[in-house]
Amino acid sequence: MILAQTAARNVGIVIFAIVIVGFLVYLFFNLLEGRKEGGSEIELAANRKPYFDDDILETRKLDQSLLSGLFLLGVIGIALPLYWLGEPGRHEGLVDNTLELWTERGAEAYEENCSACHGGGGAGGIASFAITEQGTGEFVASVDWVAPSLTSVLTRFTEEEVTYTLNFGRNGVMPAWGAPGGGPLTAQQLEIIIVYLRSVQKDADAVQAAVEDGLVEGARLEWVARDPELSAELRDAHFAVARANQTGISSLIEDAQSELGAVQAKIGETFPNDEMRAWLDEISDPDHEEYLTYGRLLFTNRADAGAYGCARCHTNGWSYDGANDLDIAGNPLNEVDGEPGYVQGGGWFGPNITGGAEVAQFPNVDNHIDFIRKGSEDGVRYGVSGQGGGQMPGFSNRLDEDVFVVNEETGEKEAVNWPPSLTEEQIAAVVEYARSI
Repeated sequence: MILAQTAARNVGIVIFAIVIVGFLVYLFFNLLEGRKEGGSEIELAANRKPYFDDDILETRKLDQSLLSGLFLLGVIGIALPLYWLGEPGRHEGLVDNTLELWTERGAEAYEENCSACHGGGGAGGIASFAITEQGTGEFVASVDWVAPSLTSVLTRFTEEEVTYTLNFGRNGVMPAWGAPGGGPLTAQQLEIIIVYLRSVQKDADAVQAAVEDGLVEGARLEWVARDPELSAELRDAHFAVARANQTGISSLIEDAQSELGAVQAKIGETFPNDEMRAWLDEISDPDHEEYLTYGRLLFTNRADAGAYGCARCHTNGWSYDGANDLDIAGNPLNEVDGEPGYVQGGGWFGPNITGGAEVAQFPNVDNHIDFIRKGSEDGVRYGVSGQGGGQMPGFSNRLDEDVFVVNEETGEKEAVNWPPSLTEEQIAAVVEYARSI
């Protein structure tokens, strides 16, 4: 952008300079050779000299002035068409250089303002957060909140929706960064961050690979839950880490984390990836008796810090692993019927979808599936009585008509077609599970 602007400015400056210099040269020589009116002087003073007579003024001097003007007109007549001919190339250079420059500056702005929570390159990370008692504000626990990966955020949200979130924050955990929400960043600073995020978005294969890796890990934990002894061992290890974290003693924290790692390694050997993938392939069949389990594993998928799952918004405590963390009194942060766990879909940032709420909102299954595909739009009605706020993501592919890429085969500019977060089969399974709870 700067290079393109500099080139255009330089051409303009050269033309302007030529005109000004020519005028000044003409003015200088005229003043140098001219004289004021004699007035009432009868004889020319000794320190003055007579000016050219009419024969010279109307021949040689006139020709010089006309030739100077003709030369300047020639310069303008040649320079302006050349400038116009080069304008398309300069405009294209402006676009390319702007994209490159803004991506670089956006990377710097992201690292400075966002990476502490969302990780380097938008890969996802951890943010410290204090849980307080509702109503009283009394401190309950300090937790590690999982900040989602942003390497597929544009596959689920429009850039306008991402800008809104940056401006006003989200869920009481992510602060407002834009000036409209009281944050420190200008509109252009937010825009260059979004331009940078375009450059780190995953392609369709990478997104689906992440989803499947998350499903494998979820399947492994499902089988652990079915083994009371191994489940208790894993939970004890998690609680040991939570208690050690409360002490703040590095040696105790390291020992507890080492113990947890050993248990996780044991679980990985007991339930290897290949077996988990084979089991997932079986239960993904809509006719399988555990099809709803497959939908639940998609609902609670922790891939890319929960970027592709539903529990992040619809399940209280999920984002900080409340079932495996302790408050200052040593009790699990999340319990169900006195046992550590979650009310899946019980509502948090997103609404409570249990108790048949989804069936009531979407009597027609196809409409429900379509809503999960597209997500909510600000001010647009959905279902029976829903009112969109633009905060519910869409999990199918999304065409962005305002962002362009160049087709490598045709060389033509095309609107970006962001890949889906979930396949059609996976969306159908999530919907089936959500309608069952």
